Amino acid sequence: MHTLFSFYLKLKRAALHIIDLFIPNKVAKKNFVSMATFPKFSLDITHEKYNKKINVAFCFNERYIPLALTAILSLLKNSPGCKYDIYCVTDIEKNHQDKMRQFVSTRCKNGNLIFLEPNQDYDNAHCGRWAHAIWWRCMLPRLLPDNINRIIYADVDTLFVRDLREANEFDMGENLLAGCFDSPTYINSGFLLMNIEQIRRENKYSEMIRWAENHQTRYPDQDMLNSVCAGRIKSMSRKFNAIVGGGYSFLKTMDLQQYRDMRQPVMLHYAGKIKPWDMSVKKFFTFDLYREYYGNVIKNY
Repeated sequence: MHTLFSFYLKLKRAALHIIDLFIPNKVAKKNFVSMATFPKFSLDITHEKYNKKINVAFCFNERYIPLALTAILSLLKNSPGCKYDIYCVTDIEKNHQDKMRQFVSTRCKNGNLIFLEPNQDYDNAHCGRWAHAIWWRCMLPRLLPDNINRIIYADVDTLFVRDLREANEFDMGENLLAGCFDSPTYINSGFLLMNIEQIRRENKYSEMIRWAENHQTRYPDQDMLNSVCAGRIKSMSRKFNAIVGGGYSFLKTMDLQQYRDMRQPVMLHYAGKIKPWDMSVKKFFTFDLYREYYGNVIKNY
């Protein structure tokens, strides 16, 4: 069965490559590939009560407040049976923090926003073409309260369509991280389970800082996590980090079980070059869904 499915994906990739040769518009081409490579998925959610508090973290500066609120709003709206402590690593001023709390609390009663200020531990880390904020998630082992043993981290260019109870129950063992792999040896860090207790116990935090100060790479923070935690990263289903616009490379990561799982995604990750908050892009795969939440934020925040 798996051999046949692998052959099917190779055949599908070849057919799509031929078809998109005849689509001249770049945006239309990417839209076609996204729709053709992403399995048809459902948006049903569960209302069953989950009794454990779920800890989640987002990192963002003032520019990305609308995206952070979109991700948070979608998570809480699609998690009616769950309660969350949402840790926000950010340098925004207190008036923005208060405004964000009010915005969320008037719309959802199942999320508590907790703001953490970035520290100076990564001041000498290389950033390449990225803002220094890329290192903020790597500060979580130091910034989080001592009683937090693990955290679910997500980028803010995301939309949640299901709750995170399954991720919260995921068995990490003594691994340092868990997430979705872009290749057999390289993890995409847009969605992570971080074993905070284990990272602290092994003093990996100091090793992370040293690596960040001594390496210059294309994706500094992601490359650091892959390097320092190599061999200690547990694979999760792609449904937790379903990259919209992943295209042919996305198909390459699929096996039969992953493909089936993707029919019930948990988080949609808009990691491609075409972004749903860019209103000049009129039609694109799942953008209408994203803009329902984003429009609410822009109109009312």
